Amino acid sequence: MKIKVFYDYFDGALAPIWYVILFKKGELDWNKDMAYVPVTAPFDRLSPEEFPAESMGITVTLGDLTLNEDRPGKFGISLDPLRRRSTENGKDYWDSEFLVLQVSDLEELLQMNPWR
Repeated sequence: MKIKVFYDYFDGALAPIWYVILFKKGELDWNKDMAYVPVTAPFDRLSPEEFPAESMGITVTLGDLTLNEDRPGKFGISLDPLRRRSTENGKDYWDSEFLVLQVSDLEELLQMNPWR
């Protein structure tokens, strides 16, 4: 699993926009309830040419994210809503090769961290 961040210009300045979790088909265990991902900084930059446009990805929303005090330095992604959205859109989540979430959603989640 690799984590990269896609940057783009926002209000005239280069800013992190998307947190992208890249993996091979079948590498993510979709049978689990949660996937825990490290919050790693500095971020590896994902250039537009590297963006996996040909691959299937699934969007992660703020509502899919969680924190667990037993997993410091990581955030959780609830996989059930991702499986459900994928299936509702006629896609097989096992074919996905990346998850993408807004950096602003991740920042909001981390600001809600009650264990700091």
